[in-house]
Amino acid sequence: MVGSPGQPGPPRLGLVVSKGSGNAVTRNRIKRRLRHAARELQLQPGMDYVIIASGQVAEVEYTQVQGWLDRALEGVRDV
Repeated sequence: MVGSPGQPGPPRLGLVVSKGSGNAVTRNRIKRRLRHAARELQLQPGMDYVIIASGQVAEVEYTQVQGWLDRALEGVRDV
């Protein structure tokens, strides 16, 4: 996850899921899971975040996805 100062207002989230992650159904499932998990994070207002996803997101348990995003967000806060 990468964070960068953006426009004033609510945080913005960008998702990158490559075609190598699977077919369109799988890629959309990955994006839905990431959006849902990101809603539960404490994202800072006025920041832009980009998540580059792998195909594993579609296959692992939801709690694992939340853990990955929590750890990634800690790395962004340290910068």
